[in-house]
Amino acid sequence: MAIEVLGPVIGPLEQDRRAPAELISQCAQEETDPERQLTAWEMPETLGLPT
Repeated sequence: MAIEVLGPVIGPLEQDRRAPAELISQCAQEETDPERQLTAWEMPETLGLPT
């Protein structure tokens, strides 16, 4: 489901697939809610992005 939501955002970034993963990781570092932080840490792998 996450890929369906983020697909339009990730699509234009196909040439630099590390950029979205880095942005998501940065957001995870700044997240204070433990559950949301865990979700953010797992998201690049869930989306199949290189880390």
